Amino acid sequence: MRISDVAFEVNFSFAKNTTYGCGGCAKIAYFPTDINQAIFVYDYLVKENIKFVTLGNGSDVLASDGGFDGAVISTKNLKGIVPISENSLFCFAGTTVSELLKYCVLNGCGGLEYLAGIPASVGGLLYMNGGAFNKHIGDNTLSVKFYDGNLHDLSNKKCKFGHKYSTMQDINSLIIGAELIFEPKTGDRVKKDIDLILTARGSQPKGKSCGCVFKNYGEISAGKIIDEAGLKGLSNGGAKVSEEHANFIINCGNKSADVYKLIKEVKRRVYDSFGVCLEEEVVYIGDFNDTNG
Repeated sequence: MRISDVAFEVNFSFAKNTTYGCGGCAKIAYFPTDINQAIFVYDYLVKENIKFVTLGNGSDVLASDGGFDGAVISTKNLKGIVPISENSLFCFAGTTVSELLKYCVLNGCGGLEYLAGIPASVGGLLYMNGGAFNKHIGDNTLSVKFYDGNLHDLSNKKCKFGHKYSTMQDINSLIIGAELIFEPKTGDRVKKDIDLILTARGSQPKGKSCGCVFKNYGEISAGKIIDEAGLKGLSNGGAKVSEEHANFIINCGNKSADVYKLIKEVKRRVYDSFGVCLEEEVVYIGDFNDTNG
């Protein structure tokens, strides 16, 4: 195999490939379609000493206006679902939540409905232990397959899933996918449960965002803390703290620097008000310095 055999795109735009809809470009992005191509791209970039980031559906990230001086491994074509047993399946990292839940409806796989409405890929969910309504992807994960120069199947216990955390964040690796457990249900029941979740999420703020910017502070909602600091509606340039949900920062313009500066200002004001240091769950790509934000 040659690197040119893998689909690629030069001047890959983060503005077009993230839910925040802003950011510059990476020099190149590769789009592997299977495990062999994914491994080949990873090994190639390591061998050539080219720095890289992995990107799924582009949620929960903010890319610098100056872009990224390296490559992107995009998992958006590394998708598919394979049944493993009567209550488990293997889902490739690039599979989106909507694609996974469509499969669940067609095949009577329950227990994952809480993911409905999350604009993420499965790889991103595993990386962040994403979820909603006090349920998380780690609750449904038997093992995660990833590559770091060797192919591994990491058990749920070794993934160390926690609040917006998995051990994959500490490993320079490429998540291939995961074996997920489900509970057999009728497709109609799964569809009804998904609809209930989507209805419950209907009040989520509209506009370009990464979802929640900050991790909760222990058992206290970060949104509640920001709200009590009186920061709803606070703005910087084309970025604004949502008046519906204070843990959402909406991009109303086209500059990542505006969003970044507002995130830092929210952190500063919350600390000044309560002595609480909020921690971002949004992942930064590229350099954010004084000239860029």
